[in-house]
Amino acid sequence: MIVGFNTDIKYKNETFHVQTEDKGKKNPTVETLVYHRGEILLSRRVSYAHLMEKADLTDRIKAMMTNSHDQVISDLKGGKFIHLLSLDTPAIEDKSLDDMVIDYFNKEAS
Repeated sequence: MIVGFNTDIKYKNETFHVQTEDKGKKNPTVETLVYHRGEILLSRRVSYAHLMEKADLTDRIKAMMTNSHDQVISDLKGGKFIHLLSLDTPAIEDKSLDDMVIDYFNKEAS
């Protein structure tokens, strides 16, 4: 098992924790999780079972981990996962549902 990565990312005044780890040779998977307020918002798993016989397995796993971690952080910073947050999260949107609907229609009208 290879040591993983942990990164806190700020987006829209919210903190997200991104964690990537190798699940080990018995479960040859690289897993990246995104947490927000202790809840898992996203999990991304990539198998490396097909690479088990490669001489440079450790290097390949490290590259997979780095790629997965960096890609999820990039997607997060780009707003790709904002839809996974609850609409009633006060730090994200401190408006009533009626106000959000009115804002939506105003944006559509312009």
